[in-house]
Amino acid sequence: MTTTCNLTGTALAGSIRFLMNMAKPLVDDVEAGRFSDCCDTTINHPAFVLGHCTYYVGVGMQLLGSDIELEDSDAELHQHGAECLHMHDGYQAKDDVISSFMDRLEAAATFVETLDDSVFERSTEGTFFEGRMPNMAAMANFMMVAHVTFHLGQVSGWRRVAGFGPTG
Repeated sequence: MTTTCNLTGTALAGSIRFLMNMAKPLVDDVEAGRFSDCCDTTINHPAFVLGHCTYYVGVGMQLLGSDIELEDSDAELHQHGAECLHMHDGYQAKDDVISSFMDRLEAAATFVETLDDSVFERSTEGTFFEGRMPNMAAMANFMMVAHVTFHLGQVSGWRRVAGFGPTG
């Protein structure tokens, strides 16, 4: 815990950790061999979705001032516009994907809890979000919560296409 009250960071961290709890049941029962299966469609599979979210939560952390380093290979596989590849051996194994996702989200939650609210008040000027979002709080909320939520919905849809039922 921090020694100062950081309402924005506390709210973000709570939402991020809630998403971590939502994500786990979406992928726990998926066999490792199906984790990068597009099911003969163009649907995004869990390996791509979780890798994409892991990457972009890291981008959000960088925009907030974290010194986190992102791998070029992750950018190539997971950046906006990258194609979700069927049964591609370039994706990490299921357990590694899940671990990377959970570790990154926990790192983000812990990081935002340490920030002063003045960081969140900063303008998005000079970033991709300039003109799209007024400040870094809005960017962080999108990148670390809304964006992840959107993509977890894709995993939920993938489950149905892949023959898995809803999570309980």
